[in-house]
Amino acid sequence: MRAEIKSHSILDKYTALIDISWRLNSEKNFEQLLKLIADEATKHVDAERATIFMLDKEKNELWAKIALGVSDTIRFDSRLGTAGAVLISGKPMIVEDAYKSPLFYASIDSHTGFHTRNILSVPLRNPKQEVIGVFQVLNKREGRFTTEDEHFLVALANQAAVALENSVALSELERRRQELLELNLHLRREVEERFTSKNIVGTSSKIQEVRSMIDRTAESALSVLVTGENGTGKELSARAIHYQSQRRSKPFVAVNCAALPESLVESELFGIEKGVATGVERRVGRIESANGGTLFLDEIGDLSMTAQAKLLRVLQEREVEWVGGRRPVPVDVRLIAATNKDLKEEIKQNRFRQDLFFRLNVIHIRMP
Repeated sequence: MRAEIKSHSILDKYTALIDISWRLNSEKNFEQLLKLIADEATKHVDAERATIFMLDKEKNELWAKIALGVSDTIRFDSRLGTAGAVLISGKPMIVEDAYKSPLFYASIDSHTGFHTRNILSVPLRNPKQEVIGVFQVLNKREGRFTTEDEHFLVALANQAAVALENSVALSELERRRQELLELNLHLRREVEERFTSKNIVGTSSKIQEVRSMIDRTAESALSVLVTGENGTGKELSARAIHYQSQRRSKPFVAVNCAALPESLVESELFGIEKGVATGVERRVGRIESANGGTLFLDEIGDLSMTAQAKLLRVLQEREVEWVGGRRPVPVDVRLIAATNKDLKEEIKQNRFRQDLFFRLNVIHIRMP
């Protein structure tokens, strides 16, 4: 009869262990994990308290963030106490009378005000079998800690170590993510401050008019044509419009049309599918890369008539067709174009499409 009861007791504990394992994997908060592990350990081995000591390798110390019923932190030399002995040996240990054991570190009781009678300690091992801490339960409520208790606590410790390491790793990733977000926000603010109409140098009435035009233009979503000689700040004006607009957090993609080889214009602007020609890999076009943001086409007067026709379709349909693509891809871009050419004269010479000019010249900024 006793054997049957004991068998049921063991079965109940390991059934509980499966449930605990699932809950450990579901909990990502480190402190909540510690409390969950401590609560379950005390309940299933019928102890008064549980403590999870983590190893601080840099300081060579053991520390406990939470002990059941204790809110403050305990920290001591990792060689001290039964916890230190288990950490060094990597083996479980049962101490039946704490104050008679030469290994017992009574300072912890002095610190917490708790009176330890007996101890069950097991190592916390990560998947690499490295000891990363010590798991202790204190004061068996009735009798002494048993081999059955030890086996259960070892099994729980194995699950706990994995969950705790995962939690630490996730916390570190989240910390780094927040750092990167803050750095990105800081850099973005620097860029936004750098590219504003105030950074267009000059005191003449024409420069002041350009600044005013940029400020007003940034508030709209209309296409812009910036004209002027080389070196007059056409790209700076385009960037100022973008970084003062609602699209400032999205990409600003600048393309020098004059620098694109004729054979690559379409694939660079509109994208190309893999296998269109031998050795060609799939590549997203510059227009699609600017999705949600601003596309700046410098020297637009140098685009071929074929590329102009495809660009006109993008502006009309708000979608881009890849070279070799089967279906168009929706895009949302604000277009700012720039040129040092007289596009009206280019139209007369049949080198620039009039319908594209009308699409671009919604707002015209002339750089003095």
